[in-house]
Amino acid sequence: MSESPGAVPLPADWAVLGKRPGRSMGYEVLDGSLPGDRAQRYLWSATTGTPDGRDPDGELPWRVFLSTADGEDRPVCAVVDTTWDGSKDGTGTASYTWRLLLTEWRPAARAGVTWTSLDRAAARTETLPGAEPVLHAERTPAAELADTIDRLGFEWAAGTAALLLDGRHLVITAPRGSALPGIAERVRVLDAICALLPYGCRTWLSGATWAGKTEHALRLVFAGSARSGQLEIPLATGRAPSPGGDTARTYLAELSRVRAKRESTADVVAHLLAATAPVPLREGADAVRVLRELDLLDSVLDAVRQGRGQTEEVGRLLGLHALDTLAERGQRELVSFLARTAVRPDDGAASALLARHWTPLVPDLLAADVLAQPASKETFALARKYLSLTHTLEGAGRPGAFGRLFTALATAPGYDPVWAGQLVYMVEREYGYATETTDRVLLSSPEAGLAWVRGLFTNHTRELRPLDRLLSLATAPGAGPLPGWLRFAGALTGHPTAAGATEADAAAFVGDNEEAWRIALETARDHGKPGVIGPLWPVLRGVLRADRQAELLPLLDDLARPGAPGLPPGTAADADLLWLTGRAADPGFRPAAPLPRLRGITDGAPALDRYADALVARTERDPALRDDAIAALLGDRPDPVHGWPVLTRWMKKRPSIETTVGEGLAQRLMAADYAHWLDLDLPTDLVEGLERTGLGWLRAVRGLRQAVTARAEPAELARIIISGCPHRSVTGRLLDEIAALISDCGSAFGYALTTELDRQQPGIGLALYQALGRDARYGELCARLVRYSNHEEVRHRRIIGALSAPAHPAPPPGPYQNRSFPPAAPPFTSQEQPPAPDGPRSAPPPRTPDGRPAYPPASSYQEERSSRWGFRFKKRGDG
Repeated sequence: MSESPGAVPLPADWAVLGKRPGRSMGYEVLDGSLPGDRAQRYLWSATTGTPDGRDPDGELPWRVFLSTADGEDRPVCAVVDTTWDGSKDGTGTASYTWRLLLTEWRPAARAGVTWTSLDRAAARTETLPGAEPVLHAERTPAAELADTIDRLGFEWAAGTAALLLDGRHLVITAPRGSALPGIAERVRVLDAICALLPYGCRTWLSGATWAGKTEHALRLVFAGSARSGQLEIPLATGRAPSPGGDTARTYLAELSRVRAKRESTADVVAHLLAATAPVPLREGADAVRVLRELDLLDSVLDAVRQGRGQTEEVGRLLGLHALDTLAERGQRELVSFLARTAVRPDDGAASALLARHWTPLVPDLLAADVLAQPASKETFALARKYLSLTHTLEGAGRPGAFGRLFTALATAPGYDPVWAGQLVYMVEREYGYATETTDRVLLSSPEAGLAWVRGLFTNHTRELRPLDRLLSLATAPGAGPLPGWLRFAGALTGHPTAAGATEADAAAFVGDNEEAWRIALETARDHGKPGVIGPLWPVLRGVLRADRQAELLPLLDDLARPGAPGLPPGTAADADLLWLTGRAADPGFRPAAPLPRLRGITDGAPALDRYADALVARTERDPALRDDAIAALLGDRPDPVHGWPVLTRWMKKRPSIETTVGEGLAQRLMAADYAHWLDLDLPTDLVEGLERTGLGWLRAVRGLRQAVTARAEPAELARIIISGCPHRSVTGRLLDEIAALISDCGSAFGYALTTELDRQQPGIGLALYQALGRDARYGELCARLVRYSNHEEVRHRRIIGALSAPAHPAPPPGPYQNRSFPPAAPPFTSQEQPPAPDGPRSAPPPRTPDGRPAYPPASSYQEERSSRWGFRFKKRGDG
């Protein structure tokens, strides 16, 4: 049978009195652990007659409580049960059995055993031949005994106790017209009456739940009537007869006085139960003294409660009353006083007194003192002092004191779990002490666990054995699911069992603590785990929305340093988006600022794919962040290595962003330095969308650049230009691009190009000249074209004149017949000057793939090198 944790094991002896089967005469000791003669003395002291079935109040079992017997020289704590199992002797007469259980009085007194607790323990105890039984007796609460006294009536119970002190043998009978209560209640009545005498009187007190008609010396019994020499007292009938002796009368008066001073009978009972020093019957004055010592207990406890307690007075009180015999409240107050005094600078008297009067309950009483107040910094400091005190006392011979107090504090049900978690961390840090019991508190309470792990991480000692231990316990077979906060804590340090931490785990770790995110980032930084930014991302976004970017962004840079090797692309994207969100609150910040970690990605297309995937996931439900990210990827100047490839991947996954990308491109293409953007590899759909927004020239300009780069023929260039002039007018960026091309390639090239334009679409070449002439920006270019045309006109007039001269006879064949003509004379006279060299153009020309300036060849013209376009037409009359 399992016993209560509060039960005290008491070694016992036993014996059985009865008749052997078939015997007709004489009872004898049949078995037991006591010597036969000693067993007989106790068993015969408990026999009060033969049960009579005609008396209902005398039904079996009978129970007798003994403290001594004739011939015994030391008190005991014993109980005898009289029972009948239906057996009969050789004459056919019922054969009864008396069973004795006996334990020594001193250990029973220390355990606070009364007849109620002895009765309950005996019912649970087996007696087997050859075995020594153990009584597991619990201290009977003073409140339970006081309850019975109050039901009986204090005056009746007190008067009955005083009669016992007066040396009378008492018989409790049923009141007229009533029956006696059952056996268990009779035991409680007997015990309650004796509880109004000092516990030390139990060295001579005895009682029985029923007594027959045989002579006996028992002091207090239930029976049908009194015999000669006994005083009959009907049960609970007001006031008992007054005692005859002066000592007994004085005791009764003092008992009534001390009860009147208190709110509860339990205080009086607790005091009397604590007086375990033997009080012989002939020394009744000692009982009066014990009762009056209750005033000392009152005065000492009152002084302690009012803050006037003195260590010397407490020591005098404990010299009279063992600590564990006092009421629980009194124990707690005295222990608290001594402990609080001991943790302050003193001469060590309080600590020594506490050690001298130590009981196993002291750690629990200290814990109760701390836990009586709500969790606070003050109670935490008090707990720390008590733990230090018990740690010292443990080293002085009180083993287990520290651990019991710590466990009681950390596992207190209903107390603040954050306080408990901080306490567990403090104890492990300062004393290196931890238990599986307290570890399970951390696992079962997220609040306690989080308080513990935040303390661990804030310490920055990189001591991870406590975390390893807790993770091992949490992942042991049968341990259940791993708490999310603990999995994330493991991820912060790279623990192998914590892989796959989620946003829910991170949220569980952070909870409602405003600084938990900082602890997480600092811990991850110290252990080189930037990957936790992903699970923490929603939390960190909230931090930025709270305008704490000045605190977050430096930590973010430390954890995921831009350009750091090995930074996962998804983590880089998360960090860049957080950086972008935080910088957006800075005055004058432009979203087009480059994303710092993207530029550090050097692992090629797969890494860019993962970066783009992270952008898609994070901005799916955040249009503002999405637009800022697009602007940052576009930047102020095109990034064909990182920014634009990520944007194209993003557009493939989410075509809906093409509108935002197109708007950003349109703004940049409308700017003065638009030329940088023309070389990007733009999707066809995007180009068409840009053309619909007013950039109708875009396709032609990009096509013209690409054709020049490919060294296309003038016919191809003309075709592209015509495709960009649906209304036979050349305007905008297309005009700028053609002007830059002509300016760089020369007037002869311009003439050839316009000639080709007119050939493919008559009038378009002249329209180009007209457009240039109307635009004031191209005055210098137009002047050069005019000079070229003037020189060509002069040359053509000379040619016409030469061709129109009078005919002459053909000369005879000479030595140069059928040979090549010598080079033509220069087109200019000595007085003519060649035109000025071509000036600078407004936009840089396209380049070939190998980096050289490109120029479209024309086979019908002589070519020469150009400093800007590679090859160009030789410009007759243009130098």
